[in-house]
Amino acid sequence: MSEKKWFDFSCKSNILLEDEEGNRVPMSEPYFRSEEIAPKTWKILSDGDFSYLLEGDDGDALLIDSGCGAGSIREYCETLLGHPVSRIANTHHHFDHTANDGYFDLVYMAAESVPLATQPFPSFEGINFPRNYTVQIVEDGDIIPLKGRDLLVLKMPDHAVGSIVMLDRAYRLLFVGDEYGMPFGKSINTTVENWANLSRKLMPHRCEYDAVWGGNGLADPDIVRKLYDNCIAIMEGAEGEPREDPPFNNWQQTDDEGHIIWKRKLPHPGDGPKNQKKGSDGGLQDVRWNEAQENTKRIYGQAPSAVVYDKQRIFNAPAKV
Repeated sequence: MSEKKWFDFSCKSNILLEDEEGNRVPMSEPYFRSEEIAPKTWKILSDGDFSYLLEGDDGDALLIDSGCGAGSIREYCETLLGHPVSRIANTHHHFDHTANDGYFDLVYMAAESVPLATQPFPSFEGINFPRNYTVQIVEDGDIIPLKGRDLLVLKMPDHAVGSIVMLDRAYRLLFVGDEYGMPFGKSINTTVENWANLSRKLMPHRCEYDAVWGGNGLADPDIVRKLYDNCIAIMEGAEGEPREDPPFNNWQQTDDEGHIIWKRKLPHPGDGPKNQKKGSDGGLQDVRWNEAQENTKRIYGQAPSAVVYDKQRIFNAPAKV
């Protein structure tokens, strides 16, 4: 590994991050947990969403997404494999996927992600995250080289403007970031028609993967088709039930010694969407649409393949002549 100092998290030493088993570790201390989910493929948790380490032939390797935890995830990956891991690919620009890109020699991402990547969430104020890493832009249909298991890039911009998914044909895995695999279903930020078109592009590849892995973990391998079918039903006139955004999860506790406690796998307080309001229970509520559109949000289908959409944004605007 090239010589790079760990990013300084010391200003967060009074905050404890709690994992699913109740273990609490200061936010300033490295924490990594890994699980081999397929041959030469590891799911890694630090803080934030999952990262995925892929080992190719002849010591080649690539990390997908970086998490946002303390310590060098690159160093952890290299210890896990016993050889260098110098490259990372980002599924999209959000900080919990790009925070630690600065540890790597080369970062693959869509052009739309470049100006937005590695911009810290508010809860990370006081920590410097370098953004002077080398970027290689990837476009729809590009190949990210990994010996013995090259990755096909398909652009799927909805959750984020530069979202990509990566297909590992050799090991029959699809890596989707946050575009698929949320427990409640798919929240469409563009139009239903746009998401259906993006899904249609991915569906011919269904015979090439057996598992779908995203920021939230393992998803239904048929999730693409199920969401597509629900989008088509909406476009053909079906209407979902009224949907209110659930309160944004800003979970926080304080222990007997005065330490603040946050959940390792949940957004930290203050890191939610910029447009928020108070929910009826006092929690912050995500407002993706403005107040005038508040009564037009609908949910169609059953979780995890439900579609959340704005009934006024079903079809794309007609092309200008």
